[in-house]
Amino acid sequence: MTPALFAQTALFTVLAMIAFAANAVICRWALDGGWIDPVSFTSLRLGSGAAMLFIVMSLFAWKGSRNKANNLDDTHVSKGSWRAAFILFVYALTFSYGYVAISTATGALILAGVVQLTMIGYALRNGDKLHGAEWVGVALALLGLLYLMYPKLTTPSWWGLVMVVISAYTWALYSLNGRQSLAPLKDTAYNFYRTLPMIAIASLVSLVSLLFIDMVHLTPFGVGMAIFSGGATSGLGYILWYKALPRISSSLASAAQLLVPLFAAIGATLLISEPITLRLTIAAILMLGGLGLVLIGRNQHRKAALKKMTQ
Repeated sequence: MTPALFAQTALFTVLAMIAFAANAVICRWALDGGWIDPVSFTSLRLGSGAAMLFIVMSLFAWKGSRNKANNLDDTHVSKGSWRAAFILFVYALTFSYGYVAISTATGALILAGVVQLTMIGYALRNGDKLHGAEWVGVALALLGLLYLMYPKLTTPSWWGLVMVVISAYTWALYSLNGRQSLAPLKDTAYNFYRTLPMIAIASLVSLVSLLFIDMVHLTPFGVGMAIFSGGATSGLGYILWYKALPRISSSLASAAQLLVPLFAAIGATLLISEPITLRLTIAAILMLGGLGLVLIGRNQHRKAALKKMTQ
């Protein structure tokens, strides 16, 4: 990888992490403030993301037609998949429900931890061996997660915990899928397009539920935040992430997402005055320190393997 390509990949990765952290803050702000309900937020988020990506795709197609080099029409390049779209939809929906009950920094921390552990599990399933430091790191990360959530396991936030864990797991699957992408913009756009029928079904179910319970709540501010979350921090952020993923390893992709809790905590503190508690700080040290050991161990294992190959 050339220095210029490395710098571009690093920039895309950091900007994507900032976008993901912003999503966490916006989601918490809109839903916890009662500005909008989770299903409506998810529907508007994915719908506006699809609209933004359609605009971006159209601009690229127009530019390509002028230059007579429209790569978007390459029939050999994939156009996302229904599987990836369903994973994206489940992630977005559980993300919204999870943040109703869990604070921004806590939710982002759990997301980062579960994503990391899921990717490690994926590597193990594919035959990778863990270094000793990696096992210690995984144990520390799990201990940090347990320490963070134990006081809340018997409270209503259990529902939020379940939703965030599902959201994290599906996001890990979506990220792993993105590492295979040859056309990040195209795959991201078509994945968002394919969520539209799912949005329609979810919205219909939500409207029918009005006959039994008031589950739909919309305000101009909540709608605006959902649209911004979809069009800017989701649609464009996902393009940057899918652009960076094929260029980086699974371990680096998972490690990069550890920046999200830090960015989210800073954003929540600045925008919605959420406190950074001692419990969150200790849990963050345990989880991020443990996951840092995982990365160190994987790097040592890789160096040992390369040394063995050269002998």
